[in-house]
Amino acid sequence: MAGSKRPATAPTNAPAASTRSIPRLALALGVLGTAPFALAAGAVLWAPQPWPLFAFSALIGYGTCVLSFLGAVHWGLAMRDPAPRPSQFLIGAAAPLTAWLSLAFGSAVAVLGLATGFLAMLAYDIAAARRGAAPAWYPRLRWPLTGIALLCLVTPAAAGVR
Repeated sequence: MAGSKRPATAPTNAPAASTRSIPRLALALGVLGTAPFALAAGAVLWAPQPWPLFAFSALIGYGTCVLSFLGAVHWGLAMRDPAPRPSQFLIGAAAPLTAWLSLAFGSAVAVLGLATGFLAMLAYDIAAARRGAAPAWYPRLRWPLTGIALLCLVTPAAAGVR
């Protein structure tokens, strides 16, 4: 009906900042999302030539995509917030820029850049959840996934495979 006003209520699809349980689908997709890290890292370490170089490129490329995705999470949360913090947009833009720069430099610099980016995003995710800008369960999901990603990124580099 034209001219009628709806009551001011929170959108039904707003993040449930108070819930502590990780949604099953988010957990399942998060765990599945670590498979390319593990497969690529394993191939870097144990596949016969010439596959390790290809696998290292795939590992860095996937890390770049995931770090960019993590920034996009905060961009999306900021767009839903009626009073977003500038830091939400800035971190959303800084993550893909960090990922791209890491990819551009390649090799050990890429691993260092991505590892730094993943740790910075985890710290920001924890802070965002504490202030209610991200779901309370989000850091609980991110901790183990970030650990797996870091292990898969750093292990081949530390083994000297590049």
